[in-house]
Amino acid sequence: MKKIKIAFIKFGGMANGGTEKYLQTIAAYLPKDQFEVDFYYCDAAPYIGSDFKHLDTEQSRVKYTESHGVNLIKFKVAFKDVTTYTHDWVGTDFWEVFDEHNYDLIQTGRSGHPEYPFYLINNTPIVDSIHLAGMAEDKANTAMTVLISEQQKQRWVMAGGNPKKTAIIPVPVVVPNYNDDCYRAEFELQNKFVFGMHQRADDGIFSPIPLQAYKEIEDDSTAFLILGGSIKYRNQAAALGLKNAFFLDTTSDINLIHKFLNTLDVYAHGRCDGEQCSSSIIEGLSHSLPVISHTAPSMGQLEQIGNAGKVVDNFNDYSRVMKALMEDKTYYKECSSNAAHRYKTIYNIESIISRLMEIYKNICRGE
Repeated sequence: MKKIKIAFIKFGGMANGGTEKYLQTIAAYLPKDQFEVDFYYCDAAPYIGSDFKHLDTEQSRVKYTESHGVNLIKFKVAFKDVTTYTHDWVGTDFWEVFDEHNYDLIQTGRSGHPEYPFYLINNTPIVDSIHLAGMAEDKANTAMTVLISEQQKQRWVMAGGNPKKTAIIPVPVVVPNYNDDCYRAEFELQNKFVFGMHQRADDGIFSPIPLQAYKEIEDDSTAFLILGGSIKYRNQAAALGLKNAFFLDTTSDINLIHKFLNTLDVYAHGRCDGEQCSSSIIEGLSHSLPVISHTAPSMGQLEQIGNAGKVVDNFNDYSRVMKALMEDKTYYKECSSNAAHRYKTIYNIESIISRLMEIYKNICRGE
């Protein structure tokens, strides 16, 4: 059977960011006996019109993607001009290395508005993966738009997207065959009920609610452990006088992430802007952890958590759920069981890749 030739294209595509890892994971897990996968990427470049700094290429992501049989093709970009609506690339050799006619399909990972270089690719079928809400276009050669939550789909349709060409597919998250290693002995947590979360080091997504809630229930039998996250969490813990709050530095080492998750009894999530489809929550579900979160502008976490925990409106309600999960063993067991079931039936990577493969094949069959 002829292989499907597919091109992945992403500015800063070998960074350790959420959208970048989303595309890297799909590219890596597509079976190479059925797909020939090229991944076009550049290093991060300065923005014209913004001081935002995109995460740069990380060699561990390059090695990961190449080790899974993906052909990496690097291009150059001098600047990304966000003063233009299409966020044009300035000083790029992209068109010297890329020809859309060499591919059966093109896979994107982007914001939703008409965007460079995709608005200039008009013949090859595109599978759009949209990672923000509120912006949409109905491009003729976009064969399918993949959204990562029902709320995001609703916003995308309201912005002008075509609901007939959509699929809701969660973020693919690789969960290794982890062992029983944890941090309990290292932090003397053997007899404590441990809440915690992991998050990228970004002040812009800091939420005060989890630690504020934990302050209400902290005693000698509890602890809160944070992997990564903004420096504001450490400052808040000090300001609150927390005795059993512990911190681990940010890491992209998947084994250390699961060592951290092995330490927790509850995944205590918080993010000021909310989520559309959180990789960290998926990882928590894979460890059968009950999950608590709070309301925010984006509410994809409500869809993710479902019956595996609770999403609340304020820190007082958050602390009450913390207390309930500590004291009510039946409630804890129910949430833990539901977390495991949600992971196995909705969020495991095999089912996600299978759904994407079916989309790709249907497009190539003209369906």
